[in-house]
Amino acid sequence: MTSRLRARKVGRAGLLAWFLLAAVPADALVIYRIGGQQRPPPPELGQAGVEFVQLSWTDLDPTAGGETLDLDLSPESIGSLLRDPTVNIAPTAQQEGGEYIGPAIHLPVWDADPTTFWESTPYLCAQFSASYLLCADDFGTVGTVNIALGALYQIDRIRLTSGLRDPGRTVQGVRVFLSRQIPSRSITIQPPFSPWAVEIRDNREQVLDIQLPHNDRTGFVQVAVQQHTESWEVHDIEIYAKGFAGRSVYTSNILDLGRPMAWGQLRWSGSKGEETEVQVQTRSGDDDSPELFWRFTGRGEEKAVVSAAAYAELAPGEKAGMSYDVRGWSFWSTYEFGDSLGTQVVSPSSRRYFQLQVSFATQGDEGGSLQALEFRASVPLATELVGEVWPVQADVGQATQFTYAMLPTIGAVDAGFDLLEIESPALLGAVRGLRIDEAQAAYTVEVQQPHRIVIRIPRQQAADSGALIEIDLEARILSYGDRFDVSVRDSAQPLEVPQRVSPGDASSQFEGDRLTVATSGAGRRLLQLSTAPAVLTPNGDGRNDVAQIGYELYDITGEAAVDVEIYDLAGRRVRRVHEAAEGVGTYVQTWDGRGENGRLLPPGLYVVRVSAQTDGDAATVTRVLGLAY
Repeated sequence: MTSRLRARKVGRAGLLAWFLLAAVPADALVIYRIGGQQRPPPPELGQAGVEFVQLSWTDLDPTAGGETLDLDLSPESIGSLLRDPTVNIAPTAQQEGGEYIGPAIHLPVWDADPTTFWESTPYLCAQFSASYLLCADDFGTVGTVNIALGALYQIDRIRLTSGLRDPGRTVQGVRVFLSRQIPSRSITIQPPFSPWAVEIRDNREQVLDIQLPHNDRTGFVQVAVQQHTESWEVHDIEIYAKGFAGRSVYTSNILDLGRPMAWGQLRWSGSKGEETEVQVQTRSGDDDSPELFWRFTGRGEEKAVVSAAAYAELAPGEKAGMSYDVRGWSFWSTYEFGDSLGTQVVSPSSRRYFQLQVSFATQGDEGGSLQALEFRASVPLATELVGEVWPVQADVGQATQFTYAMLPTIGAVDAGFDLLEIESPALLGAVRGLRIDEAQAAYTVEVQQPHRIVIRIPRQQAADSGALIEIDLEARILSYGDRFDVSVRDSAQPLEVPQRVSPGDASSQFEGDRLTVATSGAGRRLLQLSTAPAVLTPNGDGRNDVAQIGYELYDITGEAAVDVEIYDLAGRRVRRVHEAAEGVGTYVQTWDGRGENGRLLPPGLYVVRVSAQTDGDAATVTRVLGLAY
């Protein structure tokens, strides 16, 4: 089944926004903002050489890939769709991708037209002779009408209208069955399914409202009428839903930025219920369509790529189908939802085309909404940046020397760069050397942090295109698959977005062609502990007044339950310093020599105990620490 996509074409305001998009200077940092309150950009942006493009959520063009599914949509915001409980959803089921299952004589019950009807002819279960005619008690296959809704709903009530022309033809017995999907598609006439949600007998109401018990997500409804000896006339079956749509999706137009651009940070503001999941996704491409259109050439099964317009004009026998353009377009990248302070777009750059998607998976009584979403882009510093790290396997927690190789392609119109930024979940150590085109080069480490290093190198411009850059540095891998992410920047343009390096074959000397490092079976696993100083002297003189308890979690998936505790030599716990769920990384806690009651403990030797427990592993490490006054 396919779902209906609700979309609207670009209006007058949208056309103005797209004109501004095309008019952005090629050398500017550009901030694209969708939704939120329409207001002029801050003056300081223009003074700093930053272009601001404001778009509306309703600037959607189906021919450019823009579409929505069951979405609450306005120019300022998007969100989970709250169903209107007064709207009958049965007549539009096919538009939502659903279908009416059963003989054509049943169709009048779904059309919301009381002048048409399905004449349910008499039947008795005891008289069934065909093997496919099944009965459940006194409800049989010939008395069932079925609808696949095309989406999941919280069905509130069903209204059955019968016997309008003749009260004697009013349906007297009815059952309603609900499920997420069609239980069986072996035959057109469906058997009466069970367990049913509601059963009504001895009905005399021509317009019967059937209140349904709470149902989370219903995609299939069966209404079965009881066996009868006189013909019944069913004029309409209406279905009413309430609550939020199970899934609401917004897909932006494919944005044409006019030339390949480098992606910066992605930001958004919104809210969601505890049971609602919200995904923000991006993808980028080299052309204006992520789909490839194929036609048969007439030589056997040989196919050739054609444009979308040419494909639409082909005869059915000439069309060879569509496929995803895996070379020209990236797959969707997903970002964790929240009131974002900024997260780096990880879709590949530099590329000319960009697309956004936001989806709301709603459960419970609270949906989700997004007010504003913005992303940054600027002229790329290089046409292409390819990098790899070597070695691609290391012992967990052991200091290892790595070489990061990067091969830049810098065009005549590219700005070039002179800063390299390395980020990694691994613990980054000292930089040991820099080579450009195999020659030693001068460098300066401007930022040295446990998981981030910024290095200033000789400026690389178009004349340096193709010169291999190699960085030697020490690092300790903390978990399997730790990644070295490198981006380049231009110190002369601090507002421009950094450009990320993509994994690939940067050097023929290395075979990995990747930016991640696997862990071997050797080395320390899960937990390592260090303490300083050896003797704690909390006398207020500012020296050794607190103990630093440092520990590192290695090679775990998810989080571990961590306890940091102090014991005396008799094995009694005297202080719990820290208790939390923590993931891979380096942590430091402090102890001031006091017990649980806040008083200084007697001088002597104490044991620092750190334990970590995961679903599949556990570790405990201890150190002896002295306490003196």
